[in-house]
Amino acid sequence: MPLDPRRVWKLNKVVFSVIVGDLDLIPVGLALVRYRFLTMRGSNDFITDVHYNPRRPNNKMDIYIPEGAVRSSDLKAHQGDLDTDDRAALKPVVVFIYGGAWSAGSRWVYTLIGARLRSMGYVVFLPDYSIYPQGFIGEMEQDVKMSIQWTHNNCKSYGGDPQQLFLMGHSAGAHLCALTVLNDSICRIPTSLLGSSPASISASPILTSLLTERKDDRHSGVLPRIRGMILCSGVYDIGEHYKHESMRGVEEISAMARVMGSSELTFRQHSPTIVLQELLHVSTGIDPNYPTESQTRHQHLLRHLKSLLPIETIVIHGDKDSTVPWKSSSEFYMELKTLQLGAGARLKMMAGMGHAEPVVALMPNLLNDPFKKPLLAEISQFIDGSRNSH
Repeated sequence: MPLDPRRVWKLNKVVFSVIVGDLDLIPVGLALVRYRFLTMRGSNDFITDVHYNPRRPNNKMDIYIPEGAVRSSDLKAHQGDLDTDDRAALKPVVVFIYGGAWSAGSRWVYTLIGARLRSMGYVVFLPDYSIYPQGFIGEMEQDVKMSIQWTHNNCKSYGGDPQQLFLMGHSAGAHLCALTVLNDSICRIPTSLLGSSPASISASPILTSLLTERKDDRHSGVLPRIRGMILCSGVYDIGEHYKHESMRGVEEISAMARVMGSSELTFRQHSPTIVLQELLHVSTGIDPNYPTESQTRHQHLLRHLKSLLPIETIVIHGDKDSTVPWKSSSEFYMELKTLQLGAGARLKMMAGMGHAEPVVALMPNLLNDPFKKPLLAEISQFIDGSRNSH
């Protein structure tokens, strides 16, 4: 790396802030070790090392089963449609995708997140995925997709309701959640709704790439309908975040550019905000020869997309986040609103909150984090409120 004094200063500043932040995590680490090796040991409510991905068998997931969950062997109708009593006995399901700059993290580290969500009455599925350098963005997206599919197909065995499936992610994990769900939805839209002619689609390299991938990967299946998505401190525009990394002096040590393909085009292809912008641009292209048909096609596209995307989405970000600026979430949310997809979406800005707090505050430990109560309230209201309305 070039020994530019400004770069050295920026890197030292980042390293110092990380060290200071890690000191605050010591109580969390102690609580994690106690929970993982004492509380979970010998309990039937925690299932570890579950295989979910035959393509990459080293990737496994942990399952956290709450008290009172009725497993499929105890349900009267688990082989077919559930009756009213059985349905009421099932718990909401949360798939949690952790962050780590696409190059770090493990389900072991996020044990306390699983524990917290379990204590709230949810069946939690916490998968590992192929982080860099073992995997790039394609492998990561496949892993997230397969973990959701496996969870939907098997959650009833652990007392979970497949019709109440929620997806939650933090930082890079939030990016992977949004990208996986959005790409899956777009790939299921009839081509006739994406433009008035093949030329309109070919003018968009992003949509062309997605449709090509749909032809090349026909056997991966599709995602189930997700009841809700909780996105915390996420990166939704890779190009803009690369500029932010450069400003901080960490773009060379960050794996993000290499994971995403190191080009402007691939940055755009893997940016949920940009994908939404591109979808809007193509779908609203008015054919001067058939203006009415073009407008009708656009309305049909929106209705179709709404039927595929999560029913509700909450985007959470702290206004003191220096790792991923809050604009990342606000601009992503604005694109949802521009596409008229914001009726089921909500942006929650947390005053004074930094980057790690959405996960650290949720981890049971000896500290009384000021963001714990408001975050717990938001998540509980989002999931339990959705369940009651359903």
